[in-house]
Parts: sequence; structure tokens; C-alpha cells
Amino acid sequence: MKKIFYSFAILSLLFTSCNPMEDIYEEIDALESVISGEATYTLTDEDYDDLELGFGNFSSIDDAKSMLPDFLSGKFPAWGAESLAAVTFKLYNPIKFDAYTVTDADYEAIGLTSLNNSGDFNDFFEYKFPSEVKGTVVDLTYNTEPTITNYTLTDADYDLVGNGRFDNFDIRTGRAEETIDVRRAKIQTILLNNFPDAADGAKYNVTYAVYDGSAGVLEMLVKQQQNEPDASLTTNYTLTDADFELVGNGQYKNFDIRAGRDEETVEARRAKIETILLNNFPAAVSGDLFNVTYAIYDGAAGTRVMLVQFDGTGYTIFSTTSYELYTFALEESTTRFTLTDEWAAPISFTSDEYALMGQSYPNFSDNDLAIYNIGIYLRTLYQFAAIDDFVAVEYNYFSGGVSQRNVNYVFDGSVWNAIPTVIDETIKFGHDGNSWVPDNTIKYTLTAADYALVGNDRYGNFDVRAGKDEESEESRLAKINTILLNNFPSDAEGQKYIVTYNIYNGANGVWSLAVIKEGSAYVKQ
Repeated sequence: MKKIFYSFAILSLLFTSCNPMEDIYEEIDALESVISGEATYTLTDEDYDDLELGFGNFSSIDDAKSMLPDFLSGKFPAWGAESLAAVTFKLYNPIKFDAYTVTDADYEAIGLTSLNNSGDFNDFFEYKFPSEVKGTVVDLTYNTEPTITNYTLTDADYDLVGNGRFDNFDIRTGRAEETIDVRRAKIQTILLNNFPDAADGAKYNVTYAVYDGSAGVLEMLVKQQQNEPDASLTTNYTLTDADFELVGNGQYKNFDIRAGRDEETVEARRAKIETILLNNFPAAVSGDLFNVTYAIYDGAAGTRVMLVQFDGTGYTIFSTTSYELYTFALEESTTRFTLTDEWAAPISFTSDEYALMGQSYPNFSDNDLAIYNIGIYLRTLYQFAAIDDFVAVEYNYFSGGVSQRNVNYVFDGSVWNAIPTVIDETIKFGHDGNSWVPDNTIKYTLTAADYALVGNDRYGNFDVRAGKDEESEESRLAKINTILLNNFPSDAEGQKYIVTYNIYNGANGVWSLAVIKEGSAYVKQ
């Protein structure tokens, strides 16, 4: 039939035109070019080369939308209006990282003044990051309540600071603990004794018994801080060969701190340093500080430093750590969150866990090995995982220094698979008569059930004869609306269809109508 059509076209051109034969062929080519087609196509390695994509993928959806129309024109040169092509390609899809500082307006919007628990964090993320994909990473800076350890003084604590008789502080006028600073100093002694490894900046809410004429209880908020010694009172001093001779260490001119040796303990070293300083600095006055550097042997040669203070008769180790009065205040903190089923910190690993994963140090130096070993280890951590369970992981990576890397895993029922950074993506394109454009058009042909839905099931068509129900395009559009809204209730704004339907206009035929969803209805394109 097509050949017959072209023959008539050629004869017509011969009788009505005096153009050369090449013009005739151009006219024939033009007629042939008006073809509507539909294709599903996956890019090949050669296609990426032709597109000059050396990595064999697109770096963004926008790049694909920009470059693929010309590619489709070359691939399907004869296709025109109403043609559709679904193109599958590789897309670079790294984990999305973001950094955000919570603002006063954010706190007001969610009815909070700080973020302190998982509920607070997820309320914030639901408000500010409502549409992120799983695995998205956000480094969040926010205000939070400080971590405060509650501690109540014990009988042993009162004994330590000379208050063991009544196990309280006497705060009556003129008594030993009347002033708050005296109590602070005694509480400092207790905390330094009880929590020698407390982290810098540690905060305590200390409850203590008092007597002010009757028994009572008070609280004191204190914060640990590190203090620089007074430089004007501090002398830096390094032990000499003569100093080691003075205290019986002249043979090796160091302190042997190996287990079981004479200077193993800090106190043994302090005593010898005291002897040296009393000999060398007879004019020292109470309060003078000496920052003493001394040679040691612990299996290898080295040095240590000890800060001591003269108290008028001897030298005691001076601690730069103190506990000062603290006023409650919100603190700024930054935490990395990853979206899984909810927003939470990604899982990380301890030194022991790195060892279990075959690493000599608490890090990986090979990314492929890290992804493989972590995937195996997740089976130990999540023995009852279900299909499609999602886990966000952060691990230490060493390359001249240690940094953190993130990777997301999905469980397929037997194996934890790392989500790749290159994924398959599909975009639909439609031809608008001039060029290919990104399009979400779906070609849809009405079914018997569709005709039944709108009362046209007797003949399974629309009667478009003059005076009949579907004569006007408006009436047909209304029935197509009913069908599409019934069949596809979740369609988003902008969804397009080319709807093919049967008609009767004295003879059976097939027509089509292009529509797009605007608001709650489909309108003609």
C-alpha cells in the first residue's frame, strides 16, 4: 500500500512540476520522513564513545536530557511527531552529601530550641529535608543540651577532703565550707580522684550534703577545664648528667621506667626530681612551678615531662586540670546523619571490628577490599536481616592519612550488596514534530473494560457521527478523563498520554488524543 502511495506521488510530481529529478527524490524523502515510532533502547559502549563520554556514563540527568535528543535524531532520522523512545543509560550516582546549620527559623518551625534525641532530629529532617533518597548524608550543625553526669558525694568522698566526721559541708557563717569556692575546691579534689580519665570539658552536677543549722542538700554544676600554668612562675628545666648522678642514675643518665624497675612509678620519679630541684634551686619560693624534662628508658630511649610546684618544703605534681563553676548553656555540635529508614548516624567500627575484618590497623587502605569485607561482616551484625533492608556505613580509609568514607548496603536475602555509584537510569523522550524532547508520555489504548466504565461497552467504540454522544472532541475528552483518573489515580502533575480509541463515523476507525494532567484533570495537549 505504501509503494502504491509513493507511485501516485511520483506521477503527480511528474505532471505538475518542472523541477529536476533530484527535487522529486527530496519530495519522496520528505513524505517518507513522517513516521511515528516507539522504541526502547539501551546505550552501548560505542554510543558512549560517540557521545564523547570517556567514563561510559552521564554525570547528571540534565546532561542526559541535553545530549540524547541529537543522539535520537541520528538514531531514528525518519521518525517524527508522536514518536516515543525510552532510553536506558548509565548515570553516575554518588552518595549525596550536604552540610547544613540549623537556624533560629528552623527551631521555631518545629517548636524546639535544640536537638537532643532521635525524635528531635527526625522532626527536623522531616521538615527541612522531606524528599531525600535513602543513603543521603548530611553533616548537621545544631544546638544541643550538654551532656552532664549526675554525681552524689559518698562517705568516702567526704573522708578524702577531711569532712568524714559528719559527711557533709558546714556552710554556716564562719565555718570551713561557708564559701562556694571552698566547696568547689573540695569537689574538684574529689572528682580528680574519682574520674582521672574524664574527657576534657566533662561536666558534672554534684549533689552534696550541707549543714546550715539543719541538714540539707545542695547541687553544684562544674566543668572540667585545662589551665595553662602561669608562665611568670614557671621555669623550664631539663635534667643534666650531674642531676642523674645526684640521685644514683649516673650510669645510664635516665630513669628506667620498665615494669619492676626503680623509676617505674610516677611517684618514684617525682621524689628524685624533688631531690634534684631542692639541690639546684635553694631560693625557690612557694608557688614556683618547674616544667621538668627528663630522659627515660622503656625498652627504647625517650623523654618525659613532669610539671611540679614548690609548696615551701617540697615539690608536688601540679595538675593543670580543674573543675570550675559552670552555668548551663546549649552547645553547638556537628554530627553526620544518613537517611535509612530514619535519619541516624551511619554505623562505624571499633578497632576490634577492623581486626575481625582482617585489618592490622583500624582502617582500610583498599576501597574494593573495604566494600567486600564490610559486606561480609554485616551478615554477622544483622543475622536476621530481611530482603531490602538498608544500612549506611562509614569507615576509616588510609591514604597518607586517615579520612572517612561512606557506602550504603542493601540486603538481597543472602548478601549485603554495596549500592554502586553508577546506576541504570531511563528517560522517556517524545518527538514534538521538530525535535526530541524529554517526555513522560505513555501510549495507552482503551480496553473493553474502559469502554464499559463510560457506558460504551455495547460496541466498544465512540460514536462520532453527527448528533451522536461522542461527536464532539469535548465529550470524548470527558470520557477519557473518567477512564484515566480511574485507572491511574496516582499520576503526577504533568503526566502525558496518547490515548488510542475506536470510533464509528459510518465505518470503523481508530483515532488518538494527546492529553496532559493539569491539576485534577487531563486536558488536550
